[in-house]
Amino acid sequence: MSESSTTIGESPAQASRWKSGALPVVGLTGGVGGGKSAAAALLESRGAVVIDADSVGHEVLRHAEIAAQVVDRFGPRILGADQAIDRRALGRIVFDDPTARRDLEALLHPTMFEEFARTIGDAQRRADARLVVLDAAILLESNWDRACDLVVFVEAPRETRLARVQATRGWTADELDAREAAQWPVERKKSRADYVLVNDEDASCLESKVDRFVAWLEDESRCAGRPLPAPTSSDSPGAGPSPARHELRLDP
Repeated sequence: MSESSTTIGESPAQASRWKSGALPVVGLTGGVGGGKSAAAALLESRGAVVIDADSVGHEVLRHAEIAAQVVDRFGPRILGADQAIDRRALGRIVFDDPTARRDLEALLHPTMFEEFARTIGDAQRRADARLVVLDAAILLESNWDRACDLVVFVEAPRETRLARVQATRGWTADELDAREAAQWPVERKKSRADYVLVNDEDASCLESKVDRFVAWLEDESRCAGRPLPAPTSSDSPGAGPSPARHELRLDP
């Protein structure tokens, strides 16, 4: 890479610290009710470009060619009165049928990933953000983490997550379990993460932890030659180390 192609203010080594450019791409995931969306909003307010995978999926479903393929697969029962796809009707079908869910993913995910890559590329070219965040509940299940430099898992105990979804969505414990059954178990997701953000307290505590994470990440961006830290034990009672990657607890 020539000096002229390097982002202003960075050395060639710094610009190549992350695989798609000067900005780190962080995959953000977690269990249902863990606070992933809250963490994404905090990161966005601190200069991140946030890609909301759900929103991208909704937009892709509006593409005429893809919508036609989805209707061909699932039939007119998924159409609303306006002849547009009713996402709730579609959701009820694929939520209860793993084969149907895989068929829908096969139709949507390639184009969704293209959109992720386009947004990441645009952010890297503009270089006016601090980082890029791919916010996706099924980040790992869909292999979307291949677009990311590291994965952050937002963690909260099940009882905390249940209380949140009861308060915000009116879900029962059985509904939470059913939703999570359609994803990887939370411990499996956590084991694949590079970092764990513990979100078991109030909003101000999460805000402080996000600030510390961003500061750490910027330090990593400056230290191009330094490898990611080795795995380490958690300082939270009852939790062990990530089996393959570093687990940064970010607790005070």
